[in-house]
Amino acid sequence: MSLTSARKTTLIGTAILLVALVAAWMLVLSPRSDAVAAVNAEVTAAEEANQALRVQIEALRARQAQLPELREVSKALDRRFPPTAEQAKLFKMITAAAAQAGIAPQHLASMTMDPPAAVGAAGTSAQLPGVSAPIGQIAAQKLTINVSGTPSQIRAFVGNLEKLPRAFAVNTIGFVQQAAGTSPTEDVSTAPDAQTVTITGEMFVMPKVEDPAASSKTG
Repeated sequence: MSLTSARKTTLIGTAILLVALVAAWMLVLSPRSDAVAAVNAEVTAAEEANQALRVQIEALRARQAQLPELREVSKALDRRFPPTAEQAKLFKMITAAAAQAGIAPQHLASMTMDPPAAVGAAGTSAQLPGVSAPIGQIAAQKLTINVSGTPSQIRAFVGNLEKLPRAFAVNTIGFVQQAAGTSPTEDVSTAPDAQTVTITGEMFVMPKVEDPAASSKTG
């Protein structure tokens, strides 16, 4: 074989090899490279999604750890601000507060309660610790109490009212003047220094605080 023929053969072989390499790249290596790149992109996206889930899980765990405390706050709020008037129970509380002050039940001459009315403007913050409900969802009920007793008994009674399990705000205390020469009735204390007073105040009602765990199960 001559030198020229050998060179031609080498060139042809080289060309065939190059064509084979190009064909291999186009048909095999390039698609595989694209597939690897796609897989890497999916792995990156999965890692980012997993990180986001880990953050959410940590946040949920933190909230779950707070649930016992929040449930106690919720129960306390339900006691202080019940969802309904519970008038009979309230009158029992007031009668007990009077008895603790030494005032007999018959000396609570009368107790009247107005229907609930919204407090403040809608959308305004309630300004109550742990209460996220807007003030428009909290209603107040005006309560009027006529009671007879000594000054010390009246002071103790007012103090007991402000310590009731339900929130009670004393607004006014007015003394009732008894006509001269009028003998006390059976609902008026006969103590020498007894006074008859009218106490007005407000009780409050608020929608029940929902358990976040219960709402998440139903949602």
